[in-house]
Amino acid sequence: MGMLSKKEKEELLKLSKSLKLREDFQNTKTNSLSKKEKINLDDYIKFLTITNALIDNRPKPFKKIEGDNFAI
Repeated sequence: MGMLSKKEKEELLKLSKSLKLREDFQNTKTNSLSKKEKINLDDYIKFLTITNALIDNRPKPFKKIEGDNFAI
């Protein structure tokens, strides 16, 4: 992760003081630990989509891998 701009630091500081955001994260943690039922795939994908939008995780451009000798 690169260096944060002054504006980004201010935004994170403001968010860290949000009681509502803290409650939301606590509810998410509590709900994830207490449920033993199967997860609905559509709801999970919707959750991931919203979470990705919140963290602004932009996908990296696709880079084609060329060659024929790969090690994992």
